[in-house]
Amino acid sequence: MQSLLNKPYGLLLFVLMLAGIEFFIWFYLAKMGVLQNLIWIDASHVSIVIIVIYGLASLRFLFSSYTTSQQFLDLDKASESYKNPLLEAFFYQISTSSISHESRLSLLEVLDTRLRSKYALGFLVADLMLKLGLLGTVIGFIIMLGSLSNLNSVDITVMQTLLAEMSSGMKVALYTTLTGMLAGITLNFKFNLLDWAVDHLLNDIKEQVSIKTTSSYQ
Repeated sequence: MQSLLNKPYGLLLFVLMLAGIEFFIWFYLAKMGVLQNLIWIDASHVSIVIIVIYGLASLRFLFSSYTTSQQFLDLDKASESYKNPLLEAFFYQISTSSISHESRLSLLEVLDTRLRSKYALGFLVADLMLKLGLLGTVIGFIIMLGSLSNLNSVDITVMQTLLAEMSSGMKVALYTTLTGMLAGITLNFKFNLLDWAVDHLLNDIKEQVSIKTTSSYQ
């Protein structure tokens, strides 16, 4: 996996491959009518909210993967002029001969924070997906139990209507739970992958800082 990051736009190409597989799965689910059923069966509309937020978070992940791939490419050039403003500002400050070792460590921590802040919200969104799924579960059970208030007799027609309403509430609970869990797990995987790539990027930056510092003393 690590060799993937050393290739030009290797991370982005890997992410695009995963996006292609994911798009095929979404297309297959739509073809089988699963998405349509999800939209019409879920009376709470929580599943639709989850899907929309998941789509926006996935676009953010794709953009962050692109910028991280650019940073890897920029770093591999080992030039004095970096296209990425974060790397350019960092190496400009590092190149100052009077800077102390403690200041270099502080600059690395600042760079670490700024690189991760670009996608840190993704982990919160992944957790939000799980909580929205639980919210849909609660709403589904409320719908299911609320149908009992309409029970006025034990007539077979009334019982059939009651069972249909309870079944509708149970479907809402199960569909929203499943949607929230799948969206949360998938987003967690995506942003952990991005976090892993940034870890390696920072290690490469530290190596370059060490090389530049050593060469400045010679």
